[in-house]
Amino acid sequence: MFLYKYVSYILNPKNKPMEERRIVKSGNTSYILALPINWIRKNSLNSGMQVQVYENEVGDLVIATKKSLTTPKGAIVTIKVDEKDIETICLDFLGAYIHDASSIIFEGKDLTKISDKLLGFVKDFIGVDVIEQSTKVIMVKNFFLLDKETSPGIIIKKMDITNRAGFELLHHFFQKGFAKEELSELQRLNDQNERLFNLSRKSTLKLFEHSQLMKNVQTDTLQLVKDKVHTQALRAISLSLLNCGNSFLFLDHSRSEIKPLKELFGKNYSDYQDLFNAVYNKSSDRIKNFIKKHPREMEELDKLLKTLEDPLTIQVTNSLHIIRYNLGIIAQEALM
Repeated sequence: MFLYKYVSYILNPKNKPMEERRIVKSGNTSYILALPINWIRKNSLNSGMQVQVYENEVGDLVIATKKSLTTPKGAIVTIKVDEKDIETICLDFLGAYIHDASSIIFEGKDLTKISDKLLGFVKDFIGVDVIEQSTKVIMVKNFFLLDKETSPGIIIKKMDITNRAGFELLHHFFQKGFAKEELSELQRLNDQNERLFNLSRKSTLKLFEHSQLMKNVQTDTLQLVKDKVHTQALRAISLSLLNCGNSFLFLDHSRSEIKPLKELFGKNYSDYQDLFNAVYNKSSDRIKNFIKKHPREMEELDKLLKTLEDPLTIQVTNSLHIIRYNLGIIAQEALM
């Protein structure tokens, strides 16, 4: 019921009243439907001009102007930095980025004091670049273009590939231990998934706000809701992998107590791969089988956590517990 209400809100966020119009027959094979005059005026249309007509995934007929099928341009956002802490400024930037502002301008007399931190923060976002910098102004240009490569579905696959690389990196711990260089690489992978997650939020919001663009990237509203949940789960898994790496750095891989962790980690990685392969192949039987086993496996993890005493082992097990939990979310959402 919640999902139905959420999708309904996405389709008609302003709760606009629906109009009923009568279909009129014209000749033997044609029918005519009068278009609302307010819509005609709003889009500057006249007699003889062309519009796009297509059927969406649920069978509704969509009428759109040609210009509406291109990516809409965002606004210019100015962020005043004076008398603000760096965290607030960064949150302001994140909001402008997700809402796909065409340009984001940092402005203020205190800018030089925080410019290095700001520039370091900005470089962690995909599709933006600094095009102007002075003592009082930094202008960031948004070069984001919504297409198939930046659609939420493709971003999910990229986040998945990054997580698999993280699993592989951590798997080496059980053979030879874990070094600082490997932890740095794991941090880089997590940073990449964080950038991809923010990009997916921007893409999803743009598609929700401009539903006529969904055809361009071959998606629909229900799939976008699923993708949103999946990217959140993939982000949580990525962070849990990083937390495992932080613990592995201080654990001795040759200890006998590590053997149960090795089996637990291997099972999580194997199930992660199997589940995503099933999702990509739309194998509902394999997904259902995962869901059936999931409560029992979560219960076993809970019991194991209660028996552990070593803080580092507890941290790793808890991270694997979070991964398992989010795999359950992915599986449940995939079947909806």
